[in-house]
Amino acid sequence: MGDACRLYVTYRSEYLMLRDLCVGVRDRRTGAWVPLHAAACSQMLGTLSNPEPSHARPCVQPRVGERVALYASARRIITGAIVAVEAASPRIIAEADREWQAMLSAADPRHSLISLKSG
Repeated sequence: MGDACRLYVTYRSEYLMLRDLCVGVRDRRTGAWVPLHAAACSQMLGTLSNPEPSHARPCVQPRVGERVALYASARRIITGAIVAVEAASPRIIAEADREWQAMLSAADPRHSLISLKSG
């Protein structure tokens, strides 16, 4: 997975991308992962070098100075300008994975039960 993961760094956030899927967003100020960020689990549509969204280029690897257009839940998200593109380290990937596991795992096993009882 590491070879396919890139970290796109903007002024405020870091976007961990697995090919064209955003698998994690981290706040650069706090260093905390934001699993409920609007861009999490979104798909990359393309890049923008011009501030006008109609100038999006189809999916190519984003470069410094460009912004990334993402599609999530029937809406488009545009990141800030990219200030760095890095290969995702195994540590970053493990951190993001732990955050997803913590979010998806119930602290109490009873909290994950779905009940369809009537009346």
